Amino acid sequence: MHHLSPLRFFWVILRPRRATMAALLTVLVYATYLASMSADGFDQALSLILLTQLIVASTGYRDRLVRGHFDAILAGRRRREPVALAHAVLSMVPGLVLWLTFGAVQHLVTSHRSIAMMPGGLVTFAYASVVVWALSLRLGRNSGGVLWVFVAFVLAAAGKVHVLREAYGTSSASLMVTTRSIAAALAFPLVMLGNDGYVEPAVLLGVCTAAAVVLLSGIWMIVRFDAPLKDPA
Repeated sequence: MHHLSPLRFFWVILRPRRATMAALLTVLVYATYLASMSADGFDQALSLILLTQLIVASTGYRDRLVRGHFDAILAGRRRREPVALAHAVLSMVPGLVLWLTFGAVQHLVTSHRSIAMMPGGLVTFAYASVVVWALSLRLGRNSGGVLWVFVAFVLAAAGKVHVLREAYGTSSASLMVTTRSIAAALAFPLVMLGNDGYVEPAVLLGVCTAAAVVLLSGIWMIVRFDAPLKDPA
């Protein structure tokens, strides 16, 4: 049993159900509709798809672990890193397909490269996906996305979004300014969708590094997780 492929196992466990697939298709259709209405519609559509990914990628782990859902893949396995990586990949794939599909549709409609396919769009998607995935590992399914949205609302209510946009939009003329830009992008990744998705190389490197650290932290958590089994509720 320990020779079972982690990717195949988690595809069975985590693959979207019919209702989820229908919801994702609905989001894609509505996002395309928004994008066709006006120039600002593309930004709204990307935000909608990203919001969908925040929920979809928050698959959780520990709550299923303690119920024995992963016994078949963990029993007799010496290394859990492949298991953790497979869990991460398949948690993010549905939203990634949605993101790239919309990017392709936008390109066909406008004959211009979609922001979704630009460095800013891809890094925004990857960073947000990894963060909510890692948060949900211990907190439970959908928790990462809910927490992310809550923090975004708090920032908006406190009037900090404009401050973060200004900090991010400043030219990276010094180390201090670049550091502020990276901090703004990490706190509110949607700023990277501005300026047609262009991101300064130093900022891009900083956000990619942060995403890698979060991913490795999530993998480490899965490797270290060890909890007593619970009886089914």
